[in-house]
Amino acid sequence: MKNFLELISRSRKASIENEVHEELQFHIDTQASDYTSLGITPEESRVLAEARFGDVERIRSECIRISTRNTLLTWVLTFVFLMSLVVGLLVRALSTEVNVTRVGTVMTMIGGLGILLVYAKRAGSMVLTQSGSVRLGLDNSPVSFDEQGRTPFERVKSWQEGQ
Repeated sequence: MKNFLELISRSRKASIENEVHEELQFHIDTQASDYTSLGITPEESRVLAEARFGDVERIRSECIRISTRNTLLTWVLTFVFLMSLVVGLLVRALSTEVNVTRVGTVMTMIGGLGILLVYAKRAGSMVLTQSGSVRLGLDNSPVSFDEQGRTPFERVKSWQEGQ
């Protein structure tokens, strides 16, 4: 069973890698064709499109990581913790015995904290330094910046000033 799940996981990851590669190539090719239509040579437009897009390998690895983080184990754990939460709430609501109510309370806590744990695992895109603080990649300009380094807000503002 374990080998079967690994095989499914590998084939799924390979298809996700292909999809991400095709999607990134599409966006780079589209930007390159836009530059070519402006009169830039195809080689230069390809280089400009890749430079504007940023670190393609980093973006590719992030997209693959985000796409593959919802594994079968994550779904099973979420289901088990959700069932524990629901059963615990039902036991608490329908029980008249104090000791049984406590069991319902414990089941509710296990289910709720388990769901939070699974959520925290899914939201693990933050990078923690050794000191425990969050390190954000502020040295990389976002993709939404244009060739002059303007943000979307600055582009709209300059467009409005030109009218």
